[in-house]
Amino acid sequence: MHPFLIAIAIAALAAAGPAFAAEPPGQEIFQRQCGMCHAEGGTGTFMLGRRLGPDNALLAERRNLIEPYVKRVVRYGLNSMPRFTRAELPDASLDAIAAYLVRAKPGAGDGPTIEK
Repeated sequence: MHPFLIAIAIAALAAAGPAFAAEPPGQEIFQRQCGMCHAEGGTGTFMLGRRLGPDNALLAERRNLIEPYVKRVVRYGLNSMPRFTRAELPDASLDAIAAYLVRAKPGAGDGPTIEK
């Protein structure tokens, strides 16, 4: 195969990379935008654990979130969580994050609820 064609094939695969990713849609955005606080050991995880118990501390593992609630908390803030404007986090990114957080998780037994 001609080196030029190989280069084109490599570039096409690199551009299509996200389509072949094994991680759920929104996970990368969540990790980049929210992970500083909401990953293991983060301040948000600590605060949620104190307020709601260890089973509800890691957002990515929760089974009781619904998309409208996630979006509202991100846009308006809650307790020590600051609000994020559309300039800081576009609607498309927020939609992806919310969909990632409410995706079906193994062992999910209870239906979604809204945190108080």
